[in-house]
Amino acid sequence: MQSIVINDKLKVVQGDDQIYKYIAINKCTLDMEMVKEMTRVGDAWNGTRLCANLVDMRDLFFIDSRTREYAAAQYRPHLAGQAILIESHLSSYFANLFLKFSKPKVPTKLFTKENEALEWLKEKMQKRSKN
Repeated sequence: MQSIVINDKLKVVQGDDQIYKYIAINKCTLDMEMVKEMTRVGDAWNGTRLCANLVDMRDLFFIDSRTREYAAAQYRPHLAGQAILIESHLSSYFANLFLKFSKPKVPTKLFTKENEALEWLKEKMQKRSKN
């Protein structure tokens, strides 16, 4: 397992199960450059092995629409799915708008409980590994 903190805004953790956790910290604002750096770190660590992403937005302050669109357009054939972890009704509203209008290129689902998100990601990886 390895981890890194990027610009005091985001912690990236590579799990032994090939689930990558992208954790917003310090009530941060994510911009395009941060999302690109998140992707670069994950790709450098993972290569093309089957993996999944848990995006923990519970400590996120803001992400602009252009950055959300960029994130949704990302496609990697080895990514089985991404779970977005949220905590409030307001963030649920915005996250559902993201899912509805941005239509992420990989299976994406919202969760309020990390253990449920991890189980869903493991199921997605298991299904993909059988194909």
